[in-house]
Amino acid sequence: MPPPTLALERPRSADEAIAILAGTSEARVLAGGQSLVPLLTLGFAEPDVVVSLDRCEELDGVALGESVAAVGAMVTTRRLELDAALADRCPLLGAAAGKVGSPHVRNFGTLAGNLCHADPGSDLIPAALCLGVEVEVRSSRGSRRLSVDELVAGPFTTSLAGDELAVAARVPLRDRSWRHGYRKLALRAGDLAIATAAALVRLEGDTVAEARLVVGGALRRAARIGRLESALAGTAASEAAAVALATGWVDDLADDLLPDPATPPDYLRAMLPRFVAAAVRDAATGTA
Repeated sequence: MPPPTLALERPRSADEAIAILAGTSEARVLAGGQSLVPLLTLGFAEPDVVVSLDRCEELDGVALGESVAAVGAMVTTRRLELDAALADRCPLLGAAAGKVGSPHVRNFGTLAGNLCHADPGSDLIPAALCLGVEVEVRSSRGSRRLSVDELVAGPFTTSLAGDELAVAARVPLRDRSWRHGYRKLALRAGDLAIATAAALVRLEGDTVAEARLVVGGALRRAARIGRLESALAGTAASEAAAVALATGWVDDLADDLLPDPATPPDYLRAMLPRFVAAAVRDAATGTA
């Protein structure tokens, strides 16, 4: 199906893009385009204007600070996967980026675009939620920062206003006492996830001192597993996976399960604890 004829704007700065968004009632922002272009082609999105950010050079950079990395809205997923300096300080983000689609898709898609698309099958949303990423948003009214949980309201739904532009993702950086695990279940390599599990575990000696755990894909939106995080504190690293299996945390998320014919609820309930336990084991034992 040929794409419809659309008005296209190509601003040269974030401020210019924001001014365009403020002047139209129905605009869509184009970063990499891996998600938006299919929607436009199939007629699922019919904006008055598409605002491409491809000329906004200020949005295409990674700034590594002491405790935070600022990832511009035009930084591709492929760059997140291959950036050695970022991977050294935040390996979970690179691990999740490497699971997105194919190299072709990763060379177009962006972290900010992925978060704002809010696909339940996203690889990057669970990792970003686990890391505590904040999205910096600007409009003609000012700027604000949103956690991933505040940004993603549901499947393909965010809390962004129509005139707001996501300009960067702010990624917290942790020391090497934190270890990571990331698991993805898909029918085929490159497919969207049926389920994802992201884990961060901070060790003190051989004991889990703190954990951050997120499950996605199988839910209407990715969610932290608070009950399991609490249960893991003080657990021996060698026993962490067994605790993840024994804790009945999956019942807390039952209302948010997003089954399809290939993944009925009973399957998800049985599979998710084992899947999360694998990510926990990877993190606690340093095998990721």
